[in-house]
Amino acid sequence: MKLFAVFSVLFVATNAVPFLDKLREPHAGKTWVVLCASASGWDNYGMEADVYHAYQVVRKHGIPDENIIVMHYDDIAHHKSNPTPGVVINRVNGTDVYKTPYEVPKHYIGKDVTPKNFLGAIAGDETLEKSGKKVVKSGPNDRIFVYLDDHGGDEVVAFPSGAPMLYAKDLNNALIEMHKQNKFSQLVFYLAACESGSMFAKLLPTDINVYAITATKVGELGWKAESEWEKYNTWLATYFTIIWLDDSEKSDLTKELISTQYDYIKEHNNFTMDGTKHSQHAQQYGDLSIATKQHVSDYQGDKKVPINSESGSYVSQLNALENNRQLLDKQIEEYVNELPGIDANIALNGKLELNNRDCYKKLVDTFNEKCYAFNDNTYAFYKLSVFRNICEQMRDSSDADIAVNRLIQHCNRNAKPIDNIV
Repeated sequence: MKLFAVFSVLFVATNAVPFLDKLREPHAGKTWVVLCASASGWDNYGMEADVYHAYQVVRKHGIPDENIIVMHYDDIAHHKSNPTPGVVINRVNGTDVYKTPYEVPKHYIGKDVTPKNFLGAIAGDETLEKSGKKVVKSGPNDRIFVYLDDHGGDEVVAFPSGAPMLYAKDLNNALIEMHKQNKFSQLVFYLAACESGSMFAKLLPTDINVYAITATKVGELGWKAESEWEKYNTWLATYFTIIWLDDSEKSDLTKELISTQYDYIKEHNNFTMDGTKHSQHAQQYGDLSIATKQHVSDYQGDKKVPINSESGSYVSQLNALENNRQLLDKQIEEYVNELPGIDANIALNGKLELNNRDCYKKLVDTFNEKCYAFNDNTYAFYKLSVFRNICEQMRDSSDADIAVNRLIQHCNRNAKPIDNIV
């Protein structure tokens, strides 16, 4: 869940000085916060719990409720598997984050958790607002903090079953358009997902006043955390999120630069699970001057709160269902071997750069709708590179149509109703 941009020459460029001075001045606008867990289901308990915990943190730090938008499926607090109905925790033996001390709002829940609504809420979409939904009403002096948590793959972030994917191109285009319309002075985006670096790498401009931190670099897995098998039988958090929330709860955010929080996350990239060392590598993208000149409090609130001494084990576990994984591996391989004019070895094992995004989107959407829904079968995310490698071998658009039709036919014959491939 990056590439590091070198930021030195801009400090001495004369046309950069006014902007840097502006970063140091007292903030005249509002701070808006958008928190989204686009996952659903008991297996994804930790992603919704992460967002609930983040809501408590920004509220405690003084972000007014009217400036916060929360998007979550809202299916775990009263889930049949919840041993404490109405209570959601984010740490082993932790306290409630669903209603304590603040009740998490339900601005977008259930079927309203979609990529279109997510982007619309951030951008202040007027049609969405007229339908009764809360949106960011920001202007040129306002700052926006966005936190998104779910499963991810190559240039995609999942949303609940039945909803389309959030594609990197669409996300970055939305941010660029917001900048053109003077929707913010600066925007900071935290993204927790596998391969989350791919959502911004080579796509997020450095000159639109947007700064992003992702949990993992391009092509890298992210990890769940805080496993609780005796009582909850699930993971209570994701690793990236417990790290930045831990830092936000124990630090004076008015004195901590965003770059310092990023460094803290990077320093805690390595962890041990079941006696084995693992790692994920946080990355940063966009306008890095925002991180080096602005404080965490500019986006998460400047009210000082008592330091939270509660700490978790910061470990995660994988619930590997090998038979199902092997079945999907076999089905993907068989599909690739059916395609005409495609080098199967390159398709299955290559690392071609994604350029043919229209073809890629067609295959990903078809697989999600006709084969296995990614949100329910997250191991399938690791197969997205196959679709990328197929598309990069296409000579014309008709080849993509053939690949899509063959995929539908193959899944109609072979796809099994597997609820959890991961």
